[in-house]
This record gives sequence, C-alpha cells and structure tokens, in this order.
Amino acid sequence: MGFSASATQASGAHAVSGKKVSGPTIRRAALIFLPLAFAAALVTYLLYASQANAIRQIAQATETRIVDIARQRILLPVGSVMADAGYLAEQDALRTFLARGDAESRHHLEAEYLALVQHRQFFDQLRFIDTNGQEIIRVNRKAGAAELVPPDQLQNKADRYYTKETLQLERGRTFVSPLDLNIEHGAIEQPIKPTIRIGVPVFDDAGVKRGIIAINYLTARLLQRIGELSVDVGGIWVLNDDGDWLLGPTPEDTFAFMYPGRKGRTFAAAYPDIWRQMQVAPASGQITNEAGRFTYARAEIAPEQSGAAAMTPSWFILIHAPTAYSAAQTRELRYNFEAALVALLLLLGGLSLGIARYQIYRQHSQQQIRLSEARFRAVTETASDAIISADRHGMIRYFNPGAERIFGYSEKELIGQPLTCLMPDRFRKAHAAGLQRYLATREGKVIGQTVELIGLRRDGGEFPIDLALASSEVDHDLFFTAILRDITVRAEADRELRASEARFRDLLESAPDAVLITDQQGQIQLVNAQAELLFGYRREELVGHKIEMLIPERYRGRHVGHREGYVDAARTRPMGAGLELYGLRKDGSEFPVSIGLSPTRTDQGLMVFCDVRDITDQRAIEMEIQDLNRRLQQDNAELAAVNKELEAFSYSVSHDLRAPLRAIDGFSQALIEDAGPLLSGEHHSHLSRVRQAAQRMGLLIDDLIKLARVTRADVRIEEVDLSAMAQQITNGLQDSAPERQADFIIAPDLHVEGDQRLLHVALDNLLNNSWKFTAPRSPARIEFGKTVFDGRQTFFVRDNGVGFDMSYAGKMFGAFQRFHDAREFAGTGIGLATVQRVINKHGGRIWAESQPGNGATFFFTL
Repeated sequence: MGFSASATQASGAHAVSGKKVSGPTIRRAALIFLPLAFAAALVTYLLYASQANAIRQIAQATETRIVDIARQRILLPVGSVMADAGYLAEQDALRTFLARGDAESRHHLEAEYLALVQHRQFFDQLRFIDTNGQEIIRVNRKAGAAELVPPDQLQNKADRYYTKETLQLERGRTFVSPLDLNIEHGAIEQPIKPTIRIGVPVFDDAGVKRGIIAINYLTARLLQRIGELSVDVGGIWVLNDDGDWLLGPTPEDTFAFMYPGRKGRTFAAAYPDIWRQMQVAPASGQITNEAGRFTYARAEIAPEQSGAAAMTPSWFILIHAPTAYSAAQTRELRYNFEAALVALLLLLGGLSLGIARYQIYRQHSQQQIRLSEARFRAVTETASDAIISADRHGMIRYFNPGAERIFGYSEKELIGQPLTCLMPDRFRKAHAAGLQRYLATREGKVIGQTVELIGLRRDGGEFPIDLALASSEVDHDLFFTAILRDITVRAEADRELRASEARFRDLLESAPDAVLITDQQGQIQLVNAQAELLFGYRREELVGHKIEMLIPERYRGRHVGHREGYVDAARTRPMGAGLELYGLRKDGSEFPVSIGLSPTRTDQGLMVFCDVRDITDQRAIEMEIQDLNRRLQQDNAELAAVNKELEAFSYSVSHDLRAPLRAIDGFSQALIEDAGPLLSGEHHSHLSRVRQAAQRMGLLIDDLIKLARVTRADVRIEEVDLSAMAQQITNGLQDSAPERQADFIIAPDLHVEGDQRLLHVALDNLLNNSWKFTAPRSPARIEFGKTVFDGRQTFFVRDNGVGFDMSYAGKMFGAFQRFHDAREFAGTGIGLATVQRVINKHGGRIWAESQPGNGATFFFTL
C-alpha cells in the first residue's frame, strides 16, 4: 500500500500569523537574505553588461556601415567625372579641331561641350585650355543652362594651380584638385559653390601635348547626400587631407579654412590626438578616447578607377559619437535593470522573512505533536475511514474500527502483523524496499500525499483505495499513520476525469502562446506557463483577478464595453482586428500583442479562451520593412533620374552625331568620285581612312545605343529554349560565310527561365565573338553546352580561336575594351559589356578562361 514511501514529518503545527516579528526572526531572515541578494545583484549586473555591450556593438556596426556608404557617395561621382574628362581628352571632335583648327571644327567642338554640360547637371564649367594657359573654349552653367562663353571673355589660367599641375602630367594621367569653394575675381563666389577641379592633358595624333581639359564639378548635392546619412547617428563629418572640415558640426566650421577669420576652426585643431592616429592608422577604423568614439574611413580614388595612375587627393568621412551620446543609448536599459533589481531584492526580503517565520513556527509545531496524539485515538475510533499505524519495522500497532469494516479483519488479528498482509503479493517486495530506503534516507514518494493504491481484503478480494500517509517521530521512535478510503465506486469515474484533465493541461501547457481562460465577467480562471513568462505574474497572482489587469490603463474602459458586447454575441475571432493591441506586464512595461478569442459553454457558464502572442519582433520587422521600402523608393527615384539622363544622352548620340558622320562619309565619297583623277594615292588613302573612321563611329554609336537599351530594358520571364536559339544563330553565321569550314556542337534541350529577347542578344554576341576569332582556324570548332560549377547550372560557349591573355580578363567586360588589333578583327568593344548587362539582369554572372592561341571559353549562370 506504499507505506514504504518517504516521509515528511507530520506537521500539525499551528500557524501563529498576525504576531509582531521578533528579533530572532529578523536575524534568521537576514542570514537567508544576504547570500540571495548578492547572487541576484551579480546576475543582474552580468545581464545588464551583456545587453549594454550588444547595444554598443550594434551602434558601432551601424556607424561603420554609414561611413562606408558615405565613402562610396564621394568616390562614385568623382570617378564618373574623371571618366568623362578622360573621354573628352581623347574624343574625335577635339582631335579634328587640333588637326584643322578651323571655324567649322571649333563650332562642332563647342556644340559637343554645350550638349555635355547641359546633360551633366553638376558640371559648373568645362574648358579646353592650351599649353600657355589660355582658354580656347569654355562652357559655363548659368541659371541651370549651359552657356558658351564668347571668345572676347575667355581668360588666361596659366597662374591657376590646376592648370600648372595638369600640364605637367603625362598622357593617361588625371589631376583631381582638393574640394574647396570656387573663387572668382579673387573672392569666394556667392552663393558658395563647393567644387572639385578635374584636369586631363590633351595630346594630338603625333603625341604632342596641346593643352588640357578642365572640369569644375559642383559637390553641393554630394555633401548634402552625405549629410542626410546622419539621421541614424549623432553626426557625420567630411575632412580633407589637412584635417579641415568640408562638412562640419556647424555651418561656421564647414569650409572655415577658406575664410581668413576662421582658419583655426579645423578638426585637426579640435581633436589633435585623433587626427594624428588617423594619419598612421589603416584606411578605416574606430578610435575611442575621452571625447567619445570616432568612426572613420579614408576615401581615395584608386588609379584603376580612372583608368590611369591618378594624382588625386583623399578625404576622410567621420562619425563622432560623444561619450554622452553613447551613454544615452544604454541609460534606459540601466534604469530598467536597476528597477528590476530593487523589485527582486524586495521580493527576496519578503521571501526570506517568510522562510524564517516558517522555520520558527515549525519548531513550535513539533512541540504540539505529542499533545495531539491523545486526541488522535479519540478521533480515529469514530472515523468511517480506515486508520492504521505501524512502527519502523512495518508492524501494525493500531487498527481502528473503520479498518476492520473495510478489510474484514478484527484489530486483534492484525496487531503485531506486517502491513504487507493488507496488500496484494505483487506490491510487497516494492513496499519492503521502499521502507528500507526511507529509513536510510528519509526520502519517499507518497509520504504527506494522497495517492490511489490497491488494498487486499481478508476474503482475497482487491479494491482501490485512497491513501493519505504521514510519518512522525516520538521519543526517537518512528511511526507511520495511514488513512484509507474505499473508492471503488468513484475510482472509475475519477480515472476518466483525470485522464481528460491531463490531456487538457498537457495541451494547454505545451501551447507556444500565452493562454488565459476567463469567465463571462472577465475573471481569470486558468493560465498556462507561457502566460506567466509573458506577463511576469505567478499563476496565483492572476487566477481570480480581472483580465483588465493585463491591459494598459488607457484601454481598460473601452475593453470592458467590448467584453460585454462579445459575451452577448460570442464567436471565435481575432480580437481588435485592424487595431494595435498592447499587453501590460507586472513590471509596468507594455508590448504589442495579437489576441485570438474562442468561447465555450460549461456548467459554470460561458468561458472564453484567450490566445495571446507577443508580436514585438514582428512589429520591429514590419517597421524595418517599411524603412527599407522608403529607401527603395528613394533609390528607384534616383535610378529613374539616371535612366532619364541616359535616355537623353542616347537620343543625343543617336540624332546629333549620326548627321555629321553621314556628312563626313558622304562628302568624302563624293570627293573621291568627283576628284578621283586629280588626287594622289596618298590623298585617296587619307579619304578612305576618313570614311572608315566615320563608319566605325557609326557602328560604335549603334553598339552604345544597344548597350543603353539593354541596361534600361525590363526583364520579362518566360521559358526559353537556348538550344534552339543557338542553332538559329549558328545557322545564320554559316550562311553569312558558306566558304568557311566550321563544326558547331549544340547541346540539346537546354531550357531556362528568362527574357527571350535579352538572352538572344547575349547568346548572339558570344557566338559571333567565337565565329570572329576562329576565322584563322580551319575547321573552326564552336561549342555551346552546359556544366555544373559550384553546385549551380552553368552554360558555356567554347571555341578553338586565337584566345587571349588572362592577365587582361579583368577589363574584358568593360565598354570599348579590345584585346586584338581592329584591323585584324573588326569590332567596337561593346559586345561583351552588353552580354554582362544581360547576365546581371538575370541575377547571374559571366567569366572566361583562355590562353593565347588555344581558344577561349565563356561561362555564364542565370
């Protein structure tokens, strides 16, 4: 019957509540409280330190990311202007002007410069200056429009530093000035124009230096875009090589070095230690001192970005997070932890006092046990339940009349007999082992609890019983007392009820969300473990209280009305659809929640199941998505502006350049036909070269427009048969030169999801390249197939052509890049750039492998 289970000594102690706390109680409580308080303070500090460190790391990572974005916002526009300057120094219109010097070529060059400045909104000035420093052509931006300066207003710029520096450069090198304010007639131009001057030397076809191209690039919008990044940080600054502020903490600090009265207002003077460390430290990093945290990055224009070794300055982008700013990020966290620690210490103090009082009360209770034994027999004699006492050896010492009636034995028959005679044989061995274990350890399973067991009657019949077992020690002798009740009638019903309740509680406790069950008055009847964790209350603090205690005070009045309306028409639905709902924790903090309501009818009336979920993380993700959408809209607007500019440029190239090219080609042909006999062979050669250059420029314009169209084209996804597409292209190649011997190997059934038109452009360029560079081979071999690279489906075009040197592979997909003489293999150098745009639009990448003389293979993924 489980008498072997461990014992908690029968208490019987009388509560002594309501009395004044005594001195011994306080001393005992203090001994309990002090180690608990120390442990609580230590754990709280460690948790705070961990959270504060995480906040600081996030702030540092954010500052590093913003500094890098600002660095790119400097380098990309400046690099673009450098590329424009390099293009202008080599353009055909300038070479024609240098060769001829007549009014027509000058007018054509002026038109080119006017068109370019009109489309480049941040070009303030574009000039061609000769080697004596005299302006030959100058275009200014005035009131938002490009304006050609009359010849009588052109100036000599020989004494300007950018003229001197640029004239000393060799071909292909670029001069970039520091960023400063534009000065006209010895004074700072108003309103101020932050400017970078970019210069490139100009050489004629004979390699003689003829002057320079000079561009004044306005950087006000550039600095404004960098300043906009300060929204997420304390502030963002831009410095030059001398430690001067180009974008400073105040308007008076910005470009202070340009004003005689403010030259001393520099970053280098304000933070000399930080400035010295930035000079010798790596190109980016973070430095911390008593003034706070400085996150910086050096913006340097790499030589390869401009296409030549460039004489360029550099700039520093820097974010300063003062010590007070960093401390403010963790101040609220510190206050929360301090409040939590105070609450925890108060709780531990009350708990320690309660434990101390309990220990003292227990001592008093033990003294009362002996007094209660006299009363015990009087009570047990009249009890309807079986009451049995046994000693430490398991021998029966007392057997009341209720036990005689239940088991069928008389008291005389069982006094001195083992308890095992009242239990079935199958339980006796376990009982003996449990008794010995309890005697050795004083630990058991059923002492002090009410459990269901099986009893054995005198006639051999078995029946279920309720057993309440206690142990007591009197004069160092151990006794067990059991109260037993025959529960045959209700055992079956209880068993079914307990099974049902167990299933319900398991389901409730295993629920991932907080679940609260309330009655129709809103009084909480049951909660699960997740509800305790979510709201910070213990179960006993919630059960019996109104559900409104978990709702912020400002919503409680409305909630009562909504609850009463829900009770009148109860149905399963989410609560507050379309509204923002908040829960209230025990510590007073609020958090966003989603709530599902489900009603059920019971004997006690309507019960409502409330499923509560903390959606703090979900709200944060939604806010982040909204922020990302706003940034995406801004980036799309900027991209639309760039595309519009590109479209305007394409229109200008297509319409403004074709007419003079056709005129050059046509009049050259007419001159050959009309004056052919009068011209020498050298004259015929010159005119043929003029026509060839004009025709090649026409092809170059066509390829540029194709490249621009590919860049702007929208991708329309559909199923594409690459095998059929390649077969069609190779058939056309063979038809174009039937005399050539070529083997085309096309892998079958190569299907992809992509844009039919764009993929045809890419595959046509790749196969045409192979066809062109296998011209010296007989037979030529061109293969299109599929392989696997890094676990991804990869397509390739392979040929046995002339190949190329892999050391130039990094420039292969840039516009106008050619690895072979145009006289041997025709082309404009735009085809592979177009292919790369198509592949990029399909989310893939393209690369090549080759050796000179051993063919080439181009790989691409989608």
